[in-house]
Amino acid sequence: MAVDKELYEFHFGSLAGWENFDEKLDKPIEDCCVMAMDFCSYSAFVRETSDIALAHKMLSSFCDGARDVLIESGALVDRVQGDGLLAVWGVHEKVDAAKVLKVAANIHCLAQRTAQIWQDSIDRVIETQGARIGLSYGPVTLLSLPTAYPGFSLLSEIVNLAARLEARADPGTVFMTNRFENLLPPEYQKACKDLSDEDGQRGLKLKNIGRVQAFKWSPGDT
Repeated sequence: MAVDKELYEFHFGSLAGWENFDEKLDKPIEDCCVMAMDFCSYSAFVRETSDIALAHKMLSSFCDGARDVLIESGALVDRVQGDGLLAVWGVHEKVDAAKVLKVAANIHCLAQRTAQIWQDSIDRVIETQGARIGLSYGPVTLLSLPTAYPGFSLLSEIVNLAARLEARADPGTVFMTNRFENLLPPEYQKACKDLSDEDGQRGLKLKNIGRVQAFKWSPGDT
């Protein structure tokens, strides 16, 4: 198989679906949700921390905790990169958009708790705290890697969309694409705010992508 058991279990947290996973490689899986997230002001926290063991503990607390939340929800955790993670829903089960936002809310709480603990260990006040999250919806291809590098890589425009929205998101919020917002039940849609740039035109202009219809949601708005 292109993906061995150990690697598969790392990405999914269990072996459920492993025997048929190769059938899903190298072709689009049409209805997926991608979440990109990061821990706000990680570099600023590190600069103010003389104890490298503390920095490692705080980053591990956030990344390990977020990974546990994601895996429990059925997501594929693609990778941990620096102070952020990338996850995908829809590989094995239909995307539940409301459930994804509940996961986002839990990750925001985790980031805020971690930041508060870290803040109590340093002198300078870090004003931007919490997490930033971007969500997108559409097709994802799990591209199998060459034999010398067993595993797979995500190939999808919506990965870029989620990452660009995460970069624009305010701390403690979720920025999402129009297609993802359309999946939400009415009570969540009512809490989403239409986004636009300062030029007043509809949508956000994202680097290397163009203008995209997008919405903002915060856990306290629903």
